[in-house]
Amino acid sequence: MEFHCCTNDDRSLADSFPDVHLTNVAVQKTAPDYDPDKGCKWGLQQLRTYFVARHGKKAANELYRGIDDIIIRSLQSVQKVIINDKHCFELYGFDIMIDDDLKPWIIEVNASPSLTASSPLDYQLKMGVLTDMLDIIDMEGRLTGCEIRVGGFDLIWNDGPVQSDQAHYYDTPPPYSTNSSLGCYDDRAEHRKQLLRSLALAKATPS
Repeated sequence: MEFHCCTNDDRSLADSFPDVHLTNVAVQKTAPDYDPDKGCKWGLQQLRTYFVARHGKKAANELYRGIDDIIIRSLQSVQKVIINDKHCFELYGFDIMIDDDLKPWIIEVNASPSLTASSPLDYQLKMGVLTDMLDIIDMEGRLTGCEIRVGGFDLIWNDGPVQSDQAHYYDTPPPYSTNSSLGCYDDRAEHRKQLLRSLALAKATPS
């Protein structure tokens, strides 16, 4: 999650970049009080913690359910033209804006989003994304193909919604009851470790 973190002479930033959203890191880092060590990004879990503290659990759950909905509907809208080749893969980045009423709005979907880190936290987040992505590609042939979660990635659609094992986190059911926590409820590193350990054990055990 990117946010507008610079307060010194914000008007000059807006004047210099009138046609872009000011949360963009390329814009933020030009501000005189930008701190590259802190950056201007949070992880989704940190963001959810903030919204729960500020607006309550129910509002935070509804917000994240709305983001889930946006991701699914966006991909459904282009499913007939999107590249579908078992020899290829694509990583997409969703830019979501949240308004004062905690309603999410989609700004754009980036194919091949930037993986350049702008802060130590950003480096940690993107290294996690790349590690989990390579696990999903599974060039080593370790996965069974039946996994619904790999590290921080959740399988949410497989010719229909993949049912959620996180339903108890919602006061009202998600629109698709999909298997998604948006990275907020599982420890991706620990889950990855457990997954790979169980796969190795299964291969070592005679059938």
